[in-house]
Amino acid sequence: MKLTEEEIKETPLKDEDSQAEVKEEKKESKKEKKDKYKETITKLEEEKKKLEEDYKNLKNEYLKAYAELENTKKRLKEEAIKDRKYASQKVVGELINPVDMLQMIVNMPAPSPEVQNYVIGFQMITNQLVDILKAEGLAPIVANVGDEFDPRVMQVVDTAYEEDKKENTILAIKQAGYMYKDRVLRPVMVLVNKKIEEKKEEAKAESEENIVS
Repeated sequence: MKLTEEEIKETPLKDEDSQAEVKEEKKESKKEKKDKYKETITKLEEEKKKLEEDYKNLKNEYLKAYAELENTKKRLKEEAIKDRKYASQKVVGELINPVDMLQMIVNMPAPSPEVQNYVIGFQMITNQLVDILKAEGLAPIVANVGDEFDPRVMQVVDTAYEEDKKENTILAIKQAGYMYKDRVLRPVMVLVNKKIEEKKEEAKAESEENIVS
């Protein structure tokens, strides 16, 4: 069957259109692949960034937890050392007053030779107790009449004023004080030299504070 002239003319055109369509399809296919590749790369980069952030956060949390653990271990160790160091403080503190009373008794003059024999025995016991307490870390606070008042180791029980004495100095020691290792176990109770005017001003200030509160 012979083709007409018109059919012959149209046939090459159809082939050309077909080829153009194929080329266009290939072009679109390449573009889609390229777009998918770019999309995949973008997703992977986002996932990488997220993983890096998660890793950074986990690392920070780990370092924080590790630091807290080390601080806790250090604190517990220090507390254990401190507890061992001051383990006897309560017992030593409770024995101070009885030992003070014993020392006062044995230093009093005996009314008779018979009582004096008992006093000697009590003196020996008192000395033994004092030696035991010293071995545990007890030490008397050195304070003498005429010394300047030291609020770190002393406590004022009353004040008086003597013109021939310096102000803020000790006029009398009412009760001995003791240190337990590096702690004040009981402050020295003292009478301090202070002018009456200053005492009145202090009393007035305390009264005003009480009214305000």
